[in-house]
Amino acid sequence: MMPWNEIVRMLGSFQAMKVTLLEAMGFDETILRLPDGMRIIIDLSQAPSVLDNLLHVYYHMDYAFTPEALPKPGWRVIDVGAYLGAFTLWSVRRVGQGGEVIALEPHPASRAFLERTIKLNNLYNVRILPYALSAHDGKGILYSPRYRALASLKRDHPEYFCGEVLEEYEVECVSLRTLLNMVECDEIDLLKLDIEGLEYDVLKHSISELSSIRRILVEVHLNACSIPKLDKLLKDNGFETIIKFDTRAENQAFMLATRKS
Repeated sequence: MMPWNEIVRMLGSFQAMKVTLLEAMGFDETILRLPDGMRIIIDLSQAPSVLDNLLHVYYHMDYAFTPEALPKPGWRVIDVGAYLGAFTLWSVRRVGQGGEVIALEPHPASRAFLERTIKLNNLYNVRILPYALSAHDGKGILYSPRYRALASLKRDHPEYFCGEVLEEYEVECVSLRTLLNMVECDEIDLLKLDIEGLEYDVLKHSISELSSIRRILVEVHLNACSIPKLDKLLKDNGFETIIKFDTRAENQAFMLATRKS
């Protein structure tokens, strides 16, 4: 059940009512103003689940469960699995003009909304890339249910959460090594991974690149990724970890890995 009281506290009663009415009237999209003043274009075909995505970032602060995870002015952040852009907007507000956010979103429909949202906010320090992060470079198939935030390179992931795959897209996949070369960056301050079941595989095949990353913030999908295995992998490669289990979603947790100085 959608927690409408939380949505009203986050967006205000007018905006919450607007989403409900416009969806019922068959409108395709609307613009919402977020608590930090940023504006986001919402695909109403994704309602009401898209509102839970906003709660996830802006109300429950799931990516900010420890102060070390909060982006700071001047940081370079990579947002992998950006969807419609909530975490991208939340981060770019904090890194300021001296920082940069690089957002990866392989689903063409979600990426189109993301691109328009970035233009709407006149953000010149956000780069959007159309790739899926994977263990290897090459072509892959992105399997998507109706709620596109759960699209994955693993077909069984949307089937597990949604019981369906409605779309399949051939997408360009890049490894972490290729991505870091592409963005021409010697060091990343924060790498956020929301890659729908591929988190362990990607990091396992990116050991030599981890020294270029100061912090890794992982949304862990417990149907596909073992917390103990991921924790050991990161600790064995020079990181300290903090874990938060999501009390609202039993199949989800969050892990911040900070590289030891």
